[in-house]
Amino acid sequence: MGKLSDSERKVITRRLSGLVLKQLQAGVSTSTKEICYKCGYNKPLAGAIPYGPYSLCNDCALRYELAKAEGDVQSIKDFVLSE
Repeated sequence: MGKLSDSERKVITRRLSGLVLKQLQAGVSTSTKEICYKCGYNKPLAGAIPYGPYSLCNDCALRYELAKAEGDVQSIKDFVLSE
């Protein structure tokens, strides 16, 4: 694992952005809010990504996916419990 190249980071970022677009196309509300399990902020439901019992806002989901790809965390539980 280790540091990702810029192109690898862009692929992960595009993949998560694509999920948000699919949610919007499916009619997921942009005005409904949900609290992110990691950051604790009230963020739009459109963009929230479920990981088992945890739901992360799009920003935290991106941070998780990048950290996982770089080998900084092994699981979603490790990520949500990290500082």
